[in-house]
Amino acid sequence: MKRGNTVSSRFIGVDEKPALPYLVMYGVQHVLAMFAGIVAVPLMVGTALKLPGEQITILVQGSLLTSGIGTLVQSLGIGRLGARLPICMGTAFVFISPFISVGSQLGIQAILGAAIVGGIIEYIFSFFVWRIQKYVPPVVTGTVVVLIGMGLMPLGFTWLAGGESSLFGQPISFAIGGLVLVILILINQFTKGFWPSISVALAIVVGYLAAGIAGVLNLGLVKEATWFAIPKVFSFGVPKFSFPAILAVLVAQFASMLETIGDTYATGLVAHKEIGRRELSGAISVDGLLSSIAVLFNGLSITSFSQNIGVISITGVASRFAVAVSGIILLLMGLVPKFAALIASMPAPVLGGAALVMFGAIAGSGILQFREAKVFGEREIFIFAISVALGMGFGLHPEGALEHLPSYLTVILGSGVAVGGITAIILNQLLPHRQKEE
Repeated sequence: MKRGNTVSSRFIGVDEKPALPYLVMYGVQHVLAMFAGIVAVPLMVGTALKLPGEQITILVQGSLLTSGIGTLVQSLGIGRLGARLPICMGTAFVFISPFISVGSQLGIQAILGAAIVGGIIEYIFSFFVWRIQKYVPPVVTGTVVVLIGMGLMPLGFTWLAGGESSLFGQPISFAIGGLVLVILILINQFTKGFWPSISVALAIVVGYLAAGIAGVLNLGLVKEATWFAIPKVFSFGVPKFSFPAILAVLVAQFASMLETIGDTYATGLVAHKEIGRRELSGAISVDGLLSSIAVLFNGLSITSFSQNIGVISITGVASRFAVAVSGIILLLMGLVPKFAALIASMPAPVLGGAALVMFGAIAGSGILQFREAKVFGEREIFIFAISVALGMGFGLHPEGALEHLPSYLTVILGSGVAVGGITAIILNQLLPHRQKEE
């Protein structure tokens, strides 16, 4: 493996720094993979709370800006902050339900206050999170990572089918998404050298162009957006602190932390980097502290993004400096709305075609953890089966199935990763170890 200004033919390690042109391309690739996820949360929360368009724009801009800052800190590190791993940070889907619930009853200022408290508590917990490592062996982390990948697959297929638009279910959506998927596979498997490492970005670009040719690309957002805008601090007013709001968000914060623990181990696996006390504590500290700071710039709580693990797994580019570049790009996008609008205009099927492959790769990396541990007997199979069954069952529960439960309970039960992860931890502690079988 070569270092310096040349690029490895297949795998680029965590601390390797390719030449700047390559770093930029790698960074853009990560942004393309996570952008839809970052903007989806503020869009969904803002729309549900019936905020005016200009306020939703502020939420999106703030989320992009703080996601960029969080990604930079996570990948490069500042003191004990940051895992110094190729981990991308963005607004968390697990917070959508509690934020909408809190905001509709108490207003957006109560959301911001609860996010500040939840983030601070998680940051404090990061000092002790390494103590639970013995409770998260490969049977637990592998299960969590599999659930992360499987839980994202319905979202990927929704994007492939057209997303929340008039394209949903239309043949053109499946054609464009299918084209992206096929291009990604062909580049990744049948080319050599540099090309497989940017297979995701190339496939998305081809899909973007195909969408333009097919006439389903709408660039109206780009025309309306301004070139430069600095977010105003506390645009929504001074945060308010309400105990019920804090309780609801704290449950989601725990689910977010559990996902970040799983993402950190999954990143270590695909990046060929052992995860120790410093990496785990550093990752959780950014998850918590930056969620609190995000409120200052009108952003929402952030967490690690699983889809970018899929990018690393597919491309073999694990350089944390490439991820740092993606953080810079996100930060700039938060300051240049017109640039953000260009990517926001990407039709959902384009992203969906690449997302399905990436999400599948995440689930595959979880299964790989069992193989690496060389321990997968009847006991482990039972733990995995029950945890995945409950995790996917609650994570994909039918509408209304949890509506009669307390709201603070539905927050965590609605997260398949949280349910499956907690189940795996409990079963691993309770079930007896049998004599090692042949």
